[in-house]
Amino acid sequence: MAVKANAQKRRAPKKKGFPFFWIFYLLFVIAMVIFWIRAVDYTKACLVRYEESQPANHMDQIVNDLRKAGVENYVKIDGEVSRFETQAAFERAAKELVEGKILSYKLSRGVQDPAAPKYDLLADGEQIGYLTLKETSSETFFLNLLTISEWALDKVEVKTIKGYNAVDVTVPDTCEVRINGILADERERLAETETLSEFAFASEYVAVPSFVSYHAEGLLEAPTVEITDASGNPVDVEVATHGTKTTAVLKEFAESEMPEDLKALALENTERYTNYFSVDLTGAKASTKPIRDMFPENSYYLELAETYRREDMWMYSDHDAPVFKNEIVNHYVRYNDDLFSCEVSFDKEMKLTKTRQTKVDHTHFRIYYGRLNGEWKIVDMVTLLENE
Repeated sequence: MAVKANAQKRRAPKKKGFPFFWIFYLLFVIAMVIFWIRAVDYTKACLVRYEESQPANHMDQIVNDLRKAGVENYVKIDGEVSRFETQAAFERAAKELVEGKILSYKLSRGVQDPAAPKYDLLADGEQIGYLTLKETSSETFFLNLLTISEWALDKVEVKTIKGYNAVDVTVPDTCEVRINGILADERERLAETETLSEFAFASEYVAVPSFVSYHAEGLLEAPTVEITDASGNPVDVEVATHGTKTTAVLKEFAESEMPEDLKALALENTERYTNYFSVDLTGAKASTKPIRDMFPENSYYLELAETYRREDMWMYSDHDAPVFKNEIVNHYVRYNDDLFSCEVSFDKEMKLTKTRQTKVDHTHFRIYYGRLNGEWKIVDMVTLLENE
């Protein structure tokens, strides 16, 4: 009986334990499902944001804004135009280029700069230039693997604008020329120069002014031409425009206020010169020494005075000491540091010794002075008629 009882005891069923493993396993599986669903959603959202941040997805809005604001407000000077072109003229030309046309774009060919993507700008399907974008903000996310950016229009380049206007300017070489406010230089200066015949004698002693010409082309509009003299003072010049050609020619030299010391020198020398020929200078009949200090040593005018002294001086009538009236020194022109001219006029009244009649000689000279070894010498003289 004891054996039977023990056998029954061995066959008694065991009690089952609580299934913690499977519960934890189920929770883990649920958590992983939720995690991956959210991870996929997050990744998808990140990729969507990344894709939306690409420059191409901003272009429609950028071109629309460009259309509303006007191409001219973004365009920068480019293309086949002169260096004297103004931004305002270029903007006007750009506006005319797209006026009434449908603007569109496409990605430019070639290697792109990721920080400044470039697109072809089209007007009615025809390329007229380029759009370049700039990054306005950026944000790194998704384990620092992705960067999203905001983009805006940086600049507009218009390639098809070309200027057909040209300008020619002729001025003394001491003047400066500005075209649309920009100084013209050797790039525009033509090789040919012109020296006026009035400086033929003066050029033997000092540097004389010559006339130079400047040429510029590729302008979109008729330009503004400004000329200043050697002292930087504005000079009035007539500017004419015919079709696409603008010309400005200045072959007159600007007058200025004459220093009093030079005015006194010019008047005294001219009086002395006329007194030589009227035999009112001591030693005039003997040589040209009384007037020699006024001229360079080899002056043509000293040769004339010597010829007169030898051949014609005896013909001049005796008279009392001359009296100078109506003395005027004016029309002073400073060509450079070593050359100026002025006009001197006066009436020289003389009472003849024999007849006691009054003789009046009217003198009117344009005199050119050159600085030689620090002293002003007469290098040329021109007798002017009353109507000159």
